[in-house]
Amino acid sequence: MEKKSTSWVWIIVWLIIFWPVGLFLVIKKLANDKSALMSGKTGVLSFVAWFLIVIGGMAFTGQFVSDTPRDNGGAAIVALGMFVGGILLLRKVSKTKKTATKYKKYIDIVVNQNVRSIDYVASSVGLPYDVVINDLQDMINIGYLKDAYIHQGNRKIAFKQPEPAVYTQTATIGQAPAQTVATRCPGCGANNVVSVGRVSECEYCGTPINA
Repeated sequence: MEKKSTSWVWIIVWLIIFWPVGLFLVIKKLANDKSALMSGKTGVLSFVAWFLIVIGGMAFTGQFVSDTPRDNGGAAIVALGMFVGGILLLRKVSKTKKTATKYKKYIDIVVNQNVRSIDYVASSVGLPYDVVINDLQDMINIGYLKDAYIHQGNRKIAFKQPEPAVYTQTATIGQAPAQTVATRCPGCGANNVVSVGRVSECEYCGTPINA
């Protein structure tokens, strides 16, 4: 059974009270939780990063500009740590946003548009073939493109299972099972077929989908 990752609430709390633990949890969540990269939490994380930078910078500067002589090296180290932690978190957030934007483009082309030619994908996103093939392989390794593999000879991305179909609403014949509809994932943007009235998970990124 897959372990549930740490919630964003706890991660943000740890970032504020003790940034090293919070930063570790952010990195761990983004590495192990497919939906985390597509979750859109970067705005909150950016706010926390700037909070650490401003508070840490003010506290560190205050150690030297105060009229009262101070000999509190520990406080200066803590303040500097907050400042550095904020910078590191901000860089991680920036990288995450760029990666998420790029991955969503790939998913739209490969999954929603059923494009298999990697040359066409590269042309569509405006990136070199080698960069695109490495990105697609990373997405396969992480699990965003389930049962996919790179066919080097044909310069295509292929799927071991039947390829994602063009989704249409299932017709009801007699006493059919639960009605299904085509729904766009709010995380990665992939088209999914889900049952009406049930909470499902996106088959590509794991984001909850409610139809």
